[in-house]
Amino acid sequence: MATEPSPLTPVTPLALRERGGGEGVTGPGFPLRTLHERLTASAFAPVDPASLVAYRVVFGLLMGVAVARFFAYGWIHEHYLAPRVLFPYAGLEWIRPWPGVGMYVHFALMGLGALGITLGIAYRASALTFVLTFTYAHLIDKTYYLNHYYFISLAGVLMAALPLDMKGRSHVPAWWLWLLRAQVGLVYFFGGVAKLKSDWLVHAQPMKIWLAASTDLPVLGRLFEQPWAPHAFSVAGAVFDLCVVPALLWKRTRWLAYAAVVGFHIITRMLFPIGMFPWLMMAGALLFFPPDWPRRLASWLRRAPVKDSAPEPSPVSPSSRSWLGPVLAVAFLGVQLFLPLRHLLYPGDVMWTEEGFRFSWNVMLMEKNGVAEFHVSEPATGKRWVVSPGQHLSPYQVKMMATQPDMLLTFAHYLARHFAEQGHPGVEVRVDAFASLNGRPRQRLVDPSVNLAAVGPWDSVHGWVLPFREVAPP
Repeated sequence: MATEPSPLTPVTPLALRERGGGEGVTGPGFPLRTLHERLTASAFAPVDPASLVAYRVVFGLLMGVAVARFFAYGWIHEHYLAPRVLFPYAGLEWIRPWPGVGMYVHFALMGLGALGITLGIAYRASALTFVLTFTYAHLIDKTYYLNHYYFISLAGVLMAALPLDMKGRSHVPAWWLWLLRAQVGLVYFFGGVAKLKSDWLVHAQPMKIWLAASTDLPVLGRLFEQPWAPHAFSVAGAVFDLCVVPALLWKRTRWLAYAAVVGFHIITRMLFPIGMFPWLMMAGALLFFPPDWPRRLASWLRRAPVKDSAPEPSPVSPSSRSWLGPVLAVAFLGVQLFLPLRHLLYPGDVMWTEEGFRFSWNVMLMEKNGVAEFHVSEPATGKRWVVSPGQHLSPYQVKMMATQPDMLLTFAHYLARHFAEQGHPGVEVRVDAFASLNGRPRQRLVDPSVNLAAVGPWDSVHGWVLPFREVAPP
């Protein structure tokens, strides 16, 4: 006599016939007749947490290395203690470096959080400590914004929420695995969409600039000298970003896609100093493999027979399946779907105005350089001053500020405060700023007649950033 499957047992056509299901999985006897039931069965299907645990361990290890690099290379002092001027995000001016040794203590706590994530010790507290300290540190100054810092904060939130804090957990709901996969997939997808521009696909810029600067690399350097190489690399990069996730999802192409992931990120790591990002993405791509792959790998290394991936899940009643988690996950991803598209709400070229550029996965999309000189005037006395940013900023801050309008505005406000403290209240601040985008001749970036001291941080840049004059790059 056929036994009644548990609510977690996959329902096959054979099982339906044994239960009198009638016409198979698509017929009127199919038990999941509503969309809600189908979604519930898919979202709450039990999956082996082994791949999530493996990702958690690798994430923690990489973050521990990242924290160690900040101590070893003196970046804590260089980024947070040495600068006289900081460039906070609008509305987050209250996020400031801790005084004294506070930032060193801050990064030590960050490192302890990363260690706790790796070892699973006080896991939830460790993950929360890491994500809060990491995000706080990298919101202090937008000078050092990187897409992979943004990714680390997002992944850290998911690490803190993952149900991996209880020992002996044999299964987790499938939606957790799909949430992590979606987080990785969004980076690739929007990175590919951002490359669908004429500069990237037609003119092979800024790839021409980057490859020309890397011709001294062994083996690959000679390849980079070929005139067709920038075009081939540009097209290949866009195709890779747009196609790698579907290829990872399809079993027949998964191993080939993962090989492409490894090759792609190794090459980008050779070309660009982008820290932990290549290793994070190589680890994230492993989430697309069957969730029991770490157990199978361990069995293969021990030369032991491959057994079932994990103990049989215990039945879970439908009443215990809360939709709060999946709903919050959808909202979490929904915000990330909006942010990369918000630049469409603003006029002008996003690569020129950079309005809506950050937090949008515009990964390695442009080469931009510029110069800026500030002119301060005191209407009451007629006095005038010419200010070179290098008198107040680090060389890296000068480089980054010169091409980013919101940073130019922040520095103009700083100069207004600085001169007021020197006994010159009510000064006006204007800027001569020129920028080059993807090898084009420099163009004037800011209207030099506008008093930036009177422009608010939330005001549109289109009242003072000059329109981009479209000229084909060389």
